[in-house]
Amino acid sequence: MTALSTPCQRLQIGDLVAYMDANGSFLRAIALPGEEVFRGIGFVVRDQHWGTYTLQADPQIEKTDDKITVRVAGRIDAADGALDWSLVWTMTPQGLSAVCDCTSVDGFPTTRAGFVILHSLDAARAQPIAVTHDDGTIDQTHFPDLVSPHQPFMAVAGMDYTTAAGHALRLRFDGEVFETEDQRNWTDASYKTYSRPLSKPFPYRITTAAPEQQRVELSFTAVAPASSAVSAAPVILRETAMPRLGIGVSPGASTTGLSDAIRALTPGFTAIEIDLARDPLLVQTRLILKAVPGTIRLDIRRASAEAVTVALGTLAPLLAGRDVIGVSLWDADAALIEAARRILPALPLGAGTGAFFTELNRGTAWPESADYLTWTSTPTYHGSTDDTIGESIGPLGDILRTACAKFPEQRFQIGPHTLGARFNPNATTAEGRARPADPDPRQAQTIAAAWMLGMLAGYADDAVETISFFEAQGQRGLINAEGQPAPAAAVFKHLAEFQGGRIAILSWPGQSRLCGLRLTGAAGVTYCIANLHHEAAEAVLPEGGRLRIDGFDTVWQQVPD
Repeated sequence: MTALSTPCQRLQIGDLVAYMDANGSFLRAIALPGEEVFRGIGFVVRDQHWGTYTLQADPQIEKTDDKITVRVAGRIDAADGALDWSLVWTMTPQGLSAVCDCTSVDGFPTTRAGFVILHSLDAARAQPIAVTHDDGTIDQTHFPDLVSPHQPFMAVAGMDYTTAAGHALRLRFDGEVFETEDQRNWTDASYKTYSRPLSKPFPYRITTAAPEQQRVELSFTAVAPASSAVSAAPVILRETAMPRLGIGVSPGASTTGLSDAIRALTPGFTAIEIDLARDPLLVQTRLILKAVPGTIRLDIRRASAEAVTVALGTLAPLLAGRDVIGVSLWDADAALIEAARRILPALPLGAGTGAFFTELNRGTAWPESADYLTWTSTPTYHGSTDDTIGESIGPLGDILRTACAKFPEQRFQIGPHTLGARFNPNATTAEGRARPADPDPRQAQTIAAAWMLGMLAGYADDAVETISFFEAQGQRGLINAEGQPAPAAAVFKHLAEFQGGRIAILSWPGQSRLCGLRLTGAAGVTYCIANLHHEAAEAVLPEGGRLRIDGFDTVWQQVPD
């Protein structure tokens, strides 16, 4: 195992390896021979809107021949209260333990304060597990194969399972009842066991009379030898048609320079997002429609059925003569789709969600009369490190399998995918739900291009009609506010040349952060490969030869006829 892109300190004792965040709050990439068994075990504190506090601390590390002990303490001073917290980590050749103590003199409001355990996807996917509940009963079950819409394990006090590589693990929890959710819903490459249960009220308050004290114990009942079998040759996961590629325009976006930016990017379509709460009379939307050239899709955020139908009536004459590939009515039911069909009889109508796959997966009554279903993604919902972005390509194949299994007769239009959330569907107030994440400075870096290619490689399929990314311009755009293209812009424009053609999706066994496309065009075969790891990598081509790819970067290689 190698260190992560986030500043970390490598800790090893016996066969156990882990990387500790600089503030001591998280152990990441926890590995036994030949396998990462946990993406991480960490202490987190979330605010009233599920935002994550940045913890400041200076860990103190003590090492002996048979034990590593790390002591950490810190304080959160927030506008609505202060929290004092402390941690003790203990690592031995037989396992590790983590203890946290939290208290507040003033009373500290939070939606979560305590430990989370991130079971690595490849180690745990579909593996048998014995779940011990807080009443002492034991269930023999499995980690989910398809993405579970709701918590697969509830009222958890302990877990015993063997990983894909053969490591036998035992987890025990004390101080709070835990439960497990399938984080692939948010494109995290893990299953997360956490406290406190979502069935309890939140936000809740930590006080001196009601402190938060938890303990996690991990032990290894068997450690398997490392496998030496690693294949360098790529595998073709599937061959498919290249979906139509789009770019987004957010509600209220500036129209200055917008036409030029879109023409420069040559997208297959532009997805215009409409927020009727912000623009009920469609004043801003009219300006954007005039500024956007070429093919469009309208994405209308959730609103009352009356507001949506009135808006559609206003939009109908504005769309006459335009090339419109769809009108997405996020969160629409069958009645709204039927009403929209009467207003826009000639246009494809979509349902689904403008939020994450989570919301689509948990929905039980998506209208079968819709012409397509939608969802979007962001890789930074649960974390913001480069490594979090890199891991987010891992679950995409499982998400696609789940969508096709759950909606076997349906078509999909996916996106726009953005580095930060365009809005937060899980915030506890209307203001919090509408607020977008701050612009991510990595939008202007090669990691955004690599992630975009990884998303395309993960989701491209014959059931997927379109995939869209980012915004056309601005701080969240492919072209910045000064009119300069980001690295992702060049990759997007090159990929757009292959829309409608046949492509092959490539994977490299043993190199989970490498992904690529084999593209066939008039000039022959071209490979586009992304490395979603911070270290440089080499990719073997099917015809032979190797390509070196820098960390969080992409390369193109044309194969001569």
